[in-house]
Amino acid sequence: NAFMSVGPGVALRVGDIISFGTSHPCRTFDKWRVASLVDEQWRVLECMETCF
Repeated sequence: NAFMSVGPGVALRVGDIISFGTSHPCRTFDKWRVASLVDEQWRVLECMETCF
């Protein structure tokens, strides 16, 4: 679960991509079995198994 606040005038729409950091990498790799490598246009270039 997460909570997010956006500033006034920010209009999020269905399909928008938002990005978050993680507080602890081990937690992320434990829960997410695949990590995606993306380019500057957010196109997925490669998917990598985390094997954690």
